Amino acid sequence: MWERLSASQRKLLSWIGLLAAVGIGLMLIQAPQLNRPDMGTSPSQPAPAPPDYEISYAAQLEASLAKVLAEAVGVGGVDVFVTLEGSSRLVIAESVTLEDRGGETRQTRNPVILRAGSSAGETPLILEQYAPKILGVLIVAEGAENPHTRYKILKAAQTVLQLPAHKIEVLAKSKGKR
Repeated sequence: MWERLSASQRKLLSWIGLLAAVGIGLMLIQAPQLNRPDMGTSPSQPAPAPPDYEISYAAQLEASLAKVLAEAVGVGGVDVFVTLEGSSRLVIAESVTLEDRGGETRQTRNPVILRAGSSAGETPLILEQYAPKILGVLIVAEGAENPHTRYKILKAAQTVLQLPAHKIEVLAKSKGKR
């Protein structure tokens, strides 16, 4: 079929193909931005997650794990350090409106806003909240110089955090420092 076309028709089809490929590429690049939950919201709307949520989540995780591990037989003082991947993720409820304009359908997404009184302001309706993924854990404990105790600490952290053993490191705490 390509052989039947004249040189100018081939050139025109090549340009149309190139423009179609560029257009599809641009749509693919912009596609994730269309599904952002904050699209169409006013700038005065508060951010859905407080900026220090990840810090408090990690601190809470570290403190509770250290407290539990310190209670185990043969384990003294424990320090825990948790590394998180990225940040938390929120799924915000959206209302979707479809408008038909001359054969073209336009989709508009707006977050569902809750108003909790006259002075409280507006907050988005949060459907789900996902905690950041734990990348690794470092545990420094008194008593970890004993291989059996070190193994017990590793297995306990592995069970509590649902992490594979290669993402958890257990070290012995030096006796001279506290």
